[in-house]
Amino acid sequence: MTSAESRARQSVAVIGAGAVGGVFAWAMHKAGHDVSLCARTPFDELVIQTSDGEERVPVRVVTDLHDVKPVNWVLLAVKSFDTVGIARWLAALCDQDTTVVVLQNGVDQADGVHGLAPGTTVLPSLVYIQAERQAPGRVRLGYGNSIDVPAGPEAERLVRLFRGSGMEVRPQKDLTTAAWRKLMLNAAVNPLTALTLRRMEAMQDSMILELAAGLMRETLAVAVAVGAELTEADVEQTLAFMGEFSEGNGTSMLYDRLAGNALEWEALNGAVVRHAETHGIDVPLNRAMAALLHALSPQKTTADGGLSSGLV
Repeated sequence: MTSAESRARQSVAVIGAGAVGGVFAWAMHKAGHDVSLCARTPFDELVIQTSDGEERVPVRVVTDLHDVKPVNWVLLAVKSFDTVGIARWLAALCDQDTTVVVLQNGVDQADGVHGLAPGTTVLPSLVYIQAERQAPGRVRLGYGNSIDVPAGPEAERLVRLFRGSGMEVRPQKDLTTAAWRKLMLNAAVNPLTALTLRRMEAMQDSMILELAAGLMRETLAVAVAVGAELTEADVEQTLAFMGEFSEGNGTSMLYDRLAGNALEWEALNGAVVRHAETHGIDVPLNRAMAALLHALSPQKTTADGGLSSGLV
């Protein structure tokens, strides 16, 4: 434990003020840390809506990277395709004492971050929350309060960081298997809700459910090829788990399509296709999902014609 960590209060910057970023900024505030929420769109306050009501969260909202300095922890909560766009934020917020926790979908979360934050510790994670950004600074949390990270000293540091946050940190000895198990779900429900413009009630349709199962089985074949310890039983368990979702719940990809945002297909079905090609596995259903989502996904640009900064 460093001298900084011997004190409970840490400096934490959350990059990205979408649904995930808002929930984790709230968690860090509840844990008693100094929190900066880095956003593109300014807003007066962060409001989290839960089944218990609304909570106003007094975090510092930052829209200019010149107003930040290196912190103990960076929680990276932008979509995977926006990672390169926040390189300058990482440069401003990180030094050799910073740990970056990557709160992104997919199975290759940390790959694009190492080169953007040299000298820092980069920790991949799997996020298990269901939340929806309703407006700038306003997030509705449906359910879920946990993240998985690779077991080890960095995981233990993260457990200490999250004490009192209401969020559970779960160290995993085999994050590869956990990541592909989650991808098996996301590669099915995210594209199917986004393409049909329906929430989880779409999974009650027998034809959609059959398609979901096919997507999962393709993902399973690729997962096994890359070393994940998954079997057909995991497909059946995932299908059963889907049945526990409230029909009114949506997915991050559905919310992005409804908001006119770019879709994170490359980290989901795109990842299945990329790894399948490496191992010579045929995945026609995932390839079809990737093609359709690519056709739907707009490329967001800034007013000056440049690419989006990656922040919400």
